[in-house]
Parts: sequence; structure tokens; C-alpha cells
Amino acid sequence: MRSNLLPKSVLVAALGCLVLSGCGTQHASADRTPAGSAVSVAKPLGAKHGGSDPVMRFLELNVGIMESCSPDAPSGSDGPLSPEGLALLADEPEPRYGPGETPPGVPNAEGDIPVPLDDPAPPEPNRATRPKPVQEVPLTGVDKCSGREHAQRISTAFKGAKAVGYRELHQKLTGLDYPASRIHRMANHAGDPRVRLDLRFMGSQLALEITCTNGGVVVEAFGASEEERVRVTEVKRKSVLDAPTS
Repeated sequence: MRSNLLPKSVLVAALGCLVLSGCGTQHASADRTPAGSAVSVAKPLGAKHGGSDPVMRFLELNVGIMESCSPDAPSGSDGPLSPEGLALLADEPEPRYGPGETPPGVPNAEGDIPVPLDDPAPPEPNRATRPKPVQEVPLTGVDKCSGREHAQRISTAFKGAKAVGYRELHQKLTGLDYPASRIHRMANHAGDPRVRLDLRFMGSQLALEITCTNGGVVVEAFGASEEERVRVTEVKRKSVLDAPTS
């Protein structure tokens, strides 16, 4: 289990490896972030290099938060990632889906959109086809810190917002530079829309569970195994949904 992250120059090279060979690892216990708690915001990376490319914006966001949470984070001599460095990361493989599956709102090979964003939640699978749940795994110190940073920015974005539906929740998260392919719809909690956000990346096993309520949003961090077969929607949580975090 890694306890720290690499300098930017080494991180870029490692991410190049991820692009070329699909390498990557990840480890993760539940961590809940109240919106009112004092949480530091990730170090600014200067001017955004991602532009209109959502993948590059997500990479810039994730790398910045991971570095700000690293005990051995460089003092800043390397400077922010350059446009060339971010371009190297732009082709990072997206999370895989089962045979014939596509993310919500994404056309399949035939050009159809099997699950429109405003469709109701899919029915529960029967016992014969229901995937076996997997246990959440402990989060490292860096993952816990990153989870708090992501939870804080999400909570801030929803602060004071009225209860919304799944479509609005999804749009808000994509507007915060989280790719649609990493947002996974879950069954509603007491009628409130709920999603899981897959943030597993370069050794991280971090995921978030986000629920909209009348009083704000609840954002909980938890660990999902790095194994590629494990989907964040199948992870059995240890924690119990509580009060809103914003």
C-alpha cells in the first residue's frame, strides 16, 4: 500500500505507462465529510490547461488534489503540469463496463442511447442474475484526504440548492469536471437521487457516494478494490447514510 505520491515529472511518466499498457493499482474504509468542517482546498494549478476537453480537465483536477494530499508533495519547483503533460494523460482508459453495457446517456455501437439521463432507475436484478456484492476496502491517508477535498468542492457547489432529480445531479457533477463515464446511478435513498462517483486512479481506490436531499447533499468517501472486475455499484458499504453534508 502506497503512503505517498510521486513528483509531477515521475507522475506524468507513470501516467504515460497507464495510457500505453493499462497498468494501475488501487487500496481503500469509509470516510464522511461534513460540509461545515474545515477542509483545505487543493492547491491551485494556475491557469486551466484542460480547455474544453472533459478528460483533460478531470485529469488536471485529480492530479492536483492527489498531489496536494501527498506527504511528499513537491514545494512547487516543478510548477503546474504543462499543456504537453496534460496531453499525455488525455487518452487515459475509461472505466470498463460489462458486455453490451454503456454509461448512462452514452450511445452504443448502433448509435442508440440505452439509458437516457432522465429515465427512472433500472429495476433490481433477480437473484439469479444479481452480482455478488464486494466489501469496501480501507482508504489510505492520501485517499482519505483526497476524498475530503472532492467532497468539499461538491458540497460547496450544492450548498443552498433545493432538492433536485437525478438528471440535475448528473449535470451538476459533469459541470464540476467529473466525466459522465465515472458517474454511476444507484437506487434512490428514501426517494432521494443517489449516485456513486468512481475516482479510482493511479493507485487510488477512492469512490464517493453522493445523495441529494431536501437539506443539501450527503457526500461519503469509501474504498473500492482496484480489481478491474469490481464495479463501484457492487461495493457493499459499511456506513449508514446520515445527515446532509451541505
